[in-house]
Amino acid sequence: MFCVNCFHKNTAVTNSRPNKKQPLVWRRRRCPSCGTLFTTYERPSLADNKPIHLPSGKTDTFNLGKLILSISKAFTHDPKAAEYHALWLAQTVEDTLSSQRQQVTPEDIEATTHDILKKFDELAAVQYAARHQLIVSLSRRGRPSLRGRGPRTDESPSR
Repeated sequence: MFCVNCFHKNTAVTNSRPNKKQPLVWRRRRCPSCGTLFTTYERPSLADNKPIHLPSGKTDTFNLGKLILSISKAFTHDPKAAEYHALWLAQTVEDTLSSQRQQVTPEDIEATTHDILKKFDELAAVQYAARHQLIVSLSRRGRPSLRGRGPRTDESPSR
């Protein structure tokens, strides 16, 4: 790891601890050249560990940048929130997907992102769902129905 102060190529790790709740390692580093002490957080990348299985049968790599842009577009009602929270929300999605044991598909990414956005900002979740066609129709007055459930039909036998 290079030094953040003088860009020296090799730094020494003085302390290291794994995080108990997340797949994350905290490291304290010291530069031998300038003596600067700094902290790094190292986490596994979904792009390196799990391929994304496309519906065509091909595989692709996970792109965190695309997910950040997609999440930030959902915050049209609050551009400041897009600036501050899109990266952290995308990393939360990546961490959630990397902990799954199954294959990852684009639908899994959409569903996980939508669920995390619902917990964080409901309006952003609705905008994300509309942009990604997760909302199919209005089944009841003012309540969107999610993809896969389809419109509600009341088929009662006639008397």
